[in-house]
Amino acid sequence: MALFTNFGIGVSTYGDAHRLIKKHRLWGYVLLPGVINIILFIFVFIAGWHYSDVITHWLFDILGLDKEPTGFLKYLFIALHFVLGLIFKVLFILFYLAIYRYIVLIILSPALALLSERAEQAMFGTKYPFDFKQLLKDILRGALIALRNVFVEFFFMIIFFFVSYIPIIGFISPICLFLVSCYFYGFSMIDYSNERHRLRIGESVLFVRKSKGLAIANGMIFYLILLIPFVGLLFAPSYAVVAATIATEKIRQKDQLIIIQPDKAITENGNN
Repeated sequence: MALFTNFGIGVSTYGDAHRLIKKHRLWGYVLLPGVINIILFIFVFIAGWHYSDVITHWLFDILGLDKEPTGFLKYLFIALHFVLGLIFKVLFILFYLAIYRYIVLIILSPALALLSERAEQAMFGTKYPFDFKQLLKDILRGALIALRNVFVEFFFMIIFFFVSYIPIIGFISPICLFLVSCYFYGFSMIDYSNERHRLRIGESVLFVRKSKGLAIANGMIFYLILLIPFVGLLFAPSYAVVAATIATEKIRQKDQLIIIQPDKAITENGNN
């Protein structure tokens, strides 16, 4: 039951996130990770476009296809060169998308951590003094969690790859892979709040595992927003981390029967 309750919280807090951002004018903090994300994507796209051509030329060279053909073969080689170049470009982009959340967690970590902090400050009035040493620790933590999640997700990918060949139940494999991917997307966003509350990595893992419905929902909406051209790159990471910040506070306070209003500062005792 808690799974579906937390899933609902994970979905609804995206609306809360928009209202919080709008009311407290957090657009500067929202756009900073988005702009960095777009610059990163453009850089990867240009690099992929360039090196896909380099790889194609290299492949033609080692296969002995670098000599200029004539007649019909000339057009065949041009078509083959175009198709191979396109395949390598697509593979490069797919590879980038496959490791995207880990790149976000590491490179955008300082900007997203700051946004999560400002979102909590808008909710509760809590202020955290800037600490450069702590910032470096946060970046290192993000890298460690990213590496951990890479191996764990890869383990599940192997399992579901073999499950896909089992008759009758094999069809569920793509669905399970999608949910696992969403879970780790959400995990990345939730951990910013967990780190600020000084949860160790193991404690953060247990928190997310207990709130897996939240992680899946947050990651799922994040993934769907990311599919929107340009808008997804600009807003998906920021909205996901603000929604995760609101949701984790709701779950932390749920046992104390404190209702969190994202646009109001609330004390630990639940008084406005």
